[in-house]
Amino acid sequence: MPVSFFDKIKLFKGAEIQPGRPAVETAEEEPHPTLLRRLLKDPWPLILLTTVVVALFLTRLPSVTVTALAPGEVAPADVVAPFDLTVEDGEETARKRAEAEAAVLPIYTYDANVFANTEDKIRALFAEGRAWTARFPENHQSGALRALLVDKHGLDLEVSDVQTLVRLKFPAELEETLIGLAAKIFGRGIIVSKNLFIHGEAERGLALIDIQHRERTVRTAELFDIGESERLFNDELARIEMPARSRAALADLGQIFLTANVTYNKIETEKRKAAARDAVGPVSFTVKKDRIIVRKGDEVTADTVKVLDLYTRTIRRQSRWLPGFVGIFILYLFLLVTLWAFLDRAYKRPQAVRQFRMMAAALVGSLALYKAFLVLATIVSGALTTPSLSRAEVFYLAFPFQAATLIFAFLLPDPVTLLYIILNSLTAGLLFGGDFSMTIFSFVGGLAAVYGVKLYRRRYRAATLRAGFIVLPGVNALLILVAHLVLTRTGLAAFPAEVALGVLGGAASAVLAFLLLPLVETAFGFVTGSKLLELTNSDLPIFRQMAEEAPGSYHHSLIVASLAEKAAEELGLDTQLAKAGALYHDIGKTKMPEYFIENRSREFDLHKDLTPSMSTLVIKNHVKEGAELARKLKLPRLLREIIEQHHGNSLVRYFYAKAKQTYDPEDQTVGEEDFRYPGPAPQSKEAGLVMLADSIEAASRSLKSPTKDNLKRVITDIINGTLQDGQLDACDFSLRELRTVAAAFLTILYAIYHPRVEYPGFSFNGPPKDRKKAPRTKKKNHDRHPQPPEKTPDPDEGV
Repeated sequence: MPVSFFDKIKLFKGAEIQPGRPAVETAEEEPHPTLLRRLLKDPWPLILLTTVVVALFLTRLPSVTVTALAPGEVAPADVVAPFDLTVEDGEETARKRAEAEAAVLPIYTYDANVFANTEDKIRALFAEGRAWTARFPENHQSGALRALLVDKHGLDLEVSDVQTLVRLKFPAELEETLIGLAAKIFGRGIIVSKNLFIHGEAERGLALIDIQHRERTVRTAELFDIGESERLFNDELARIEMPARSRAALADLGQIFLTANVTYNKIETEKRKAAARDAVGPVSFTVKKDRIIVRKGDEVTADTVKVLDLYTRTIRRQSRWLPGFVGIFILYLFLLVTLWAFLDRAYKRPQAVRQFRMMAAALVGSLALYKAFLVLATIVSGALTTPSLSRAEVFYLAFPFQAATLIFAFLLPDPVTLLYIILNSLTAGLLFGGDFSMTIFSFVGGLAAVYGVKLYRRRYRAATLRAGFIVLPGVNALLILVAHLVLTRTGLAAFPAEVALGVLGGAASAVLAFLLLPLVETAFGFVTGSKLLELTNSDLPIFRQMAEEAPGSYHHSLIVASLAEKAAEELGLDTQLAKAGALYHDIGKTKMPEYFIENRSREFDLHKDLTPSMSTLVIKNHVKEGAELARKLKLPRLLREIIEQHHGNSLVRYFYAKAKQTYDPEDQTVGEEDFRYPGPAPQSKEAGLVMLADSIEAASRSLKSPTKDNLKRVITDIINGTLQDGQLDACDFSLRELRTVAAAFLTILYAIYHPRVEYPGFSFNGPPKDRKKAPRTKKKNHDRHPQPPEKTPDPDEGV
């Protein structure tokens, strides 16, 4: 636009246009709001109510009590299990632990150091003997040598054995023979006495552990006691050829040096028995809900009393629900207050209240749905016998965790949807007893739902179905696989069933979201792209009626829709909302179409016999009639607001000027408030675009020569006049946006009014006439002034 567009924008409102802002008229007095409506509009009662409901859902309430009975007593009535209870079988647990303990073999330690020490003693004996014989070659003094061996080495040898060895001079051959035989016997293992096998070794064997912690299982027959080792030594010695005296001496030495090298390890044995006992978990059985524990007339047994006592203790433990309720209440009160603070700062108050109401309703509704699915999962798992489906926890994967998330992703901005995903994931984890894996499952699934809705184009409701049937199943299956790899909760045998249930959960979320989406749109006043596409169908009865009864207004609405849609597209606004608002903005004219100049099919003016004030009431009434018709058609709230705001509280200039000319200023005072629309002024940019497009399209029809310069002038003057009248104050248009709007309007209008070349051979305008043309009577536009008012100096002009 030229620079003159900005020159005409005034920073202060003109006195002659708006001497004083009149109070906005109300078509009818609003009924006194009900308590429920006040609670829904004010966030704080809703925060408290939501927090209490969520805390009640997530807290286990006290259960009913069971009848106390004594052993031997006759049951006066059937005693039914109030809930599922896992009972530990103490006797069976003790029996299995005793079996595990008895299965542990006695532990014996094989000490290789015993032979090593024995070998050292043998070598020390022979070395001492050879040294002694070398010192006393003639008189060997055997008695003195024997005493030395006793004192120095602790070896009490027979005198005859010492004499024999001295006479032989302690030969190395005997030394090696003795060591070799001892090594063979020690290698088999020697125990003090087999009478010490009192731990069942004879029947089961024993575990033999050496000093290097190598373990092997041996039978008692494979070990020797002292007597058996001596006999084996003598048998082996008998096979060796040597003098009798030497054999006798070695036999006596064998009795001295053969000693036990296998001993019972009580500490290790008891340690292994304890480990085996602890490895046996408690043996338990489950008493299902509604199962009859004891029937009427039956004698109460000790086992029955045990089950009843366990129920009583469990109920007493669960009855302490108040601390849990208070904790969850504080947690969710903090979360919801923080959520409201964010929404209130990030969005306008009405939008923030609507989003918070929707989030609170979704949270409570989802919890109720999860509770219902919990009951269903318990019933189904109890009825199935397949191992992979007999646990209720497996069916948690089929819960529709993402139903509300899909709706949020379709209707609300991504930051709000992410906040709900976090809140829903935390709630799911708490509902299942603090299950961290379910929290992750719900959170990642929520992110996948948002991605799926964006991937399949948010404006179509079918995006929820595609996201649930295509994206969510794959993500759920991947999460289940990760849970098996990381958490290792169950075997892979249950993996196919869990994946199938995860796929079912994604599909259930999609179906619920698709079915509930229209209800949510209606309940919370959302207008989606698919809804607007339905409402802008030209075959709808309201448009057919308008085209037949008010054709001029219908054609006018089509052009206004084109202008508003083009401007909204340039500004990045909701083009479908702007288009739909423009198509419906004048539906109120179908009540009395003949009173509007664009619908007059005859020259007779119905306003001729009406006073200016009465004509003004007729003109203004089309806004009220349009709003009422919109309610009957059940149009979304945003469209009803555009209908109510498309004239704002602007002045019906033509009849206001006519009233000032008609009425005697001395007898009557003409006030602007009687000639202004009831309003309110446009509250959104889309409503502001419809207002500007409506005024500019009507004004452009008054141009005798719709050239581009004249169209620019009309656009500039209407926008300036609307700005000065304060009608766009709530729309937050910037100067750059207004310039973009003006350029978009000019593009559409010039495309409509651009000139065509003359058709040769035709004279559509008629032959030229020499006589003086009679002055043409200007058509009156009773809806608004056809031409922008002539500019008069403002008192504040030039400021």
